[in-house]
Amino acid sequence: MTQPENYSYQVEVEGLQISETHVYNKKSMKTRHFHETIELFVLTTGERYFFVDRYVYHMKSHMAVLIASGQIHKTSLVEAKPEHSRFLLQYSKEIFEGMMESSLDLSYDEICHKYGGMIAFSDEGWIRITEKYEELKKEADREPGSPLYNPALIKCIGFEILLIYIKEMENIQKKHQSAIEEDSYRVQSGVYNTIENVTDYINENFSEDITLDMLSEKFYISRAGLTRAFKNITGITVIQYLTIVRVRKACFYLKNTSDSITEISEKCGFGNVTYFEKVFRRSHGMTPRQYRGIL
Repeated sequence: MTQPENYSYQVEVEGLQISETHVYNKKSMKTRHFHETIELFVLTTGERYFFVDRYVYHMKSHMAVLIASGQIHKTSLVEAKPEHSRFLLQYSKEIFEGMMESSLDLSYDEICHKYGGMIAFSDEGWIRITEKYEELKKEADREPGSPLYNPALIKCIGFEILLIYIKEMENIQKKHQSAIEEDSYRVQSGVYNTIENVTDYINENFSEDITLDMLSEKFYISRAGLTRAFKNITGITVIQYLTIVRVRKACFYLKNTSDSITEISEKCGFGNVTYFEKVFRRSHGMTPRQYRGIL
């Protein structure tokens, strides 16, 4: 019997990116690592391992995760179970921040702080979100420029989908179960546990002189094994991850303290302020001083 081809669908409408994928085999699995938009990832069928920021989750069908802008994430294969389907929506700050503030009284960044995480939908919630997604695709597939094509309606439907997710998360939070449920989805065995320990260590000790050799010795894994496993699970190298964590911490200090650029460079583990400014500019397109000036 011929195996079906992998299928993908993607369209963008004024700050809303819509993407859908059906994977039947290991080939052509595309992943993304981090981006500047909020992402709602919904797994419709199958299973995936999902790395988000510092933890690995075992995600199953009828589950979803809300990912903050700039948050590192990657899905990977559950052994011998490549077949899966998912859709995701990415919401740009420029278009959706006003909707979020007027509807939820929360800023773009506060949305994920309050509602970020992984949930399993109730039966009612799953019906609502999948029906609304089909409505979204129907409107997005209309010919641009035709009388029936309405970008404003498409954005509103996309926002409704986010609100359905938020309502499900609120129902879970009311039962005081959100943290308990998320922990139950975490993969805490084998190499996944090792990588989680490494990411935990980096997040807690980012100011120290951290090297691959030191990490491999501390967590009883060969340098080559650590390098390979970390890249497979997170999508980036250990050094790239360390740099992202340090830059993220630097952003926090620039925003919330009056520390000098030199002091922040030292706090975040950069060797010198020149290197810090080079890395920061590469990441944000501006110097740390310029970043602080626009806050």
